[in-house]
Amino acid sequence: MAYTEQRTDSEGRTGYVGRYRVDGRLRSTRRFTVRREALAEARRQEEAGKHAEWVDPAAGRVTVSEWFATWQEARVDRAPRTVEAEHERFRSLVAPTFGDRPLRQVTHEDVARWAATMTSPTTGETASPARRRDAARLLVALLDAAVDARRLRTNPARTPSGKVPALPRAPKTKPHRYLSHEQLRRVADATTSAQTRTLVLLTALTGLRWGEVSALTVADVDPLRRRVHVTKAYTRLDDGTLLLGDTKTHARREVPLPSSLVDAVADQAAGRAPGDLLFTGTRGGPLRRESFDRSAFRPAVDAAGGAVRTLRQALGLPAPGLYDDGVVAAVRRLQSEGGVEATGVTDPETWALVAAGDRARAGMTRGEKVSRTRLLAALSRTTLAPGAEDFDTLTLHDLRHTAASLAISGGATVKAVQRMLGHESPVLTLSTYAGLFEDDLDALGETMSAAFQASAVVPGSGPGVTGDAAQGPAAVTPIRAARTRAG
Repeated sequence: MAYTEQRTDSEGRTGYVGRYRVDGRLRSTRRFTVRREALAEARRQEEAGKHAEWVDPAAGRVTVSEWFATWQEARVDRAPRTVEAEHERFRSLVAPTFGDRPLRQVTHEDVARWAATMTSPTTGETASPARRRDAARLLVALLDAAVDARRLRTNPARTPSGKVPALPRAPKTKPHRYLSHEQLRRVADATTSAQTRTLVLLTALTGLRWGEVSALTVADVDPLRRRVHVTKAYTRLDDGTLLLGDTKTHARREVPLPSSLVDAVADQAAGRAPGDLLFTGTRGGPLRRESFDRSAFRPAVDAAGGAVRTLRQALGLPAPGLYDDGVVAAVRRLQSEGGVEATGVTDPETWALVAAGDRARAGMTRGEKVSRTRLLAALSRTTLAPGAEDFDTLTLHDLRHTAASLAISGGATVKAVQRMLGHESPVLTLSTYAGLFEDDLDALGETMSAAFQASAVVPGSGPGVTGDAAQGPAAVTPIRAARTRAG
């Protein structure tokens, strides 16, 4: 039961402190000059303890920076890259405003004002919406942890209903880029080494993340079962250090190895021990994304993405990047004049004729001619057919999006795509690639319409006989096909 005690401070002033028990321990309130106020506070604290709502007043005196350090010590299971990113955001965006402030002095108004106006430490200007949102979410999580640790009674960044109105609007995501099978083959053919070609195709046909594909060992690939075991991934820290650890979702998975890649992967693994990396850098260590992108992937993408435009320039045709009838006719003339079969398809043999009569070289400087020669040499390994189109540049991660696109267009279910990509749930797969499933809605509408039409009564076939019965089993085939596509 709560009670009060009279206390005299060092200056001889008399006051009262309330005494109460919580969790079996006797505790004290701050000093009051009026006894009834001390008793009322002690009763409030004791009642809060009975309802598991008690918060130690002294616990909220630690600063936000001190609590962040304590909170991080308990998050040893987090990925190193995540921890590093949180430290950077706290140091540059959170600490300047709240670092030295006690937890209990953080107010809802302060958080809202800060979230809307926080500035970049490098430019002094308002930080981007993405940076502000990430920093605000970090502060919300930090204060949530303080509530769980009974350092705060409520989270000042949240409303009583639990919402976070101060959270900046999510930035618009960059639209995904997808390659068709023909465009993917073009990129692979434009590469300059067998390792680069195999890595590009493996990534674009399995959807592995860069950290996962660069961490594959020979033992992770099973050509007989045509499976790739994804068990680990490399993470790059800001200082360039590569750390080998769990995958992004901390889960292992198997992905199918396309039969068309079995031989290429076997060749890549030849002569290596089971524990050796499947793909390596020039010195035998793990591949680094930046150097691979700059020296191997980017040149192949640039060459393949503008292949049709390059061909049209060499033939003296206008620049639009489409392999149309005009290109077909010009290629056939070139093939006839060169003594090869006039197919209208630009294969490696035809590219040699294109390079020999390249009309775009006129007026080029020596350096430009050298670059042009290298470009045509890369394209000489590719094949362009009527209907081929150029495409914009893309990133290594866009190969993962390409894998999702090709799988969905091939009839894969949402669950199968989720397992292949290693998403935590089908909901994430659907939200990420919702636009790719829209064609299924069109097909479903046509199927439903066809089924409804087939149910019509056929004149002269007898009472109660519908189109389904009259037409036999073939009438339900579209519905079965639709169910197969819908998964």
